[in-house]
Amino acid sequence: MPGLKKDVVWFSSLALAGLLLASLLIGLWPGTRVRADLKRADFALLDQEPTVGDVSVQCGTTGPLPDGFVIHITMTNRSDLGGTDGFVRTKYHDGDFVDYSIPVNTTIQISLVGGGTPGVDDGVQVTNGGSGARLTGQASILAQGGSTPLPAISPTSFCTTTSSGGTPPFGLP
Repeated sequence: MPGLKKDVVWFSSLALAGLLLASLLIGLWPGTRVRADLKRADFALLDQEPTVGDVSVQCGTTGPLPDGFVIHITMTNRSDLGGTDGFVRTKYHDGDFVDYSIPVNTTIQISLVGGGTPGVDDGVQVTNGGSGARLTGQASILAQGGSTPLPAISPTSFCTTTSSGGTPPFGLP
């Protein structure tokens, strides 16, 4: 029986070592956990229905280094809301903008990369640019780890909506 006790101790030690190794590999070790407070994705909705009247949606990041991000924009120009042929305007923090044509009763999807130059492309604002388009949709952002919300947009969120009567952070149109 003395040999059996030795085998049980050896087997238990081996099982414990295997469990420790497995914990390290699958991330259960405290030093390998992902911090929940490093929020890296966000979205905001734009609704230009007459009863809602949102003005813009915007997303942006900042950080200790120029932090890049990807923003995805999906907008529909709705005739049932009074929309006519128009455009979706993406306006950067420095005021540069691009107008994307959007015929009535169509949807467009735009993906952009930004955030390389603070004060220039670290934020993107989406509006109808004063055109006849009546937009509904969303903008979403996927930011690099370590990024923080752009203060010109919000101290707590990467993306926000400017409601009816509000002034978008990068101005109108």
